[in-house]
Amino acid sequence: MEVSEAVKTVLGEFPKLTNLNSSGVVGVSHGDDGWVVSIEMVEKKSIPDSMDILGLYEVKVDDRGKIVDFSRVKLRKRCDTVEA
Repeated sequence: MEVSEAVKTVLGEFPKLTNLNSSGVVGVSHGDDGWVVSIEMVEKKSIPDSMDILGLYEVKVDDRGKIVDFSRVKLRKRCDTVEA
């Protein structure tokens, strides 16, 4: 499986699993048993948008293109751009 296919799988399937909207893919890595795609999801929509709460998820995709595991690793406000 190519990296583009792993990303496409996560963008298409992960929002259905979580019932959240994606903000964007922020990283991809390949391991022994597939791909890990890091994606930010909008946990809470706010006005203004800069106050949206985003969750960073690591989503594991096996070599057959199936999501096999995911976990939320961080929460942040969209306006928080500096690593704490």
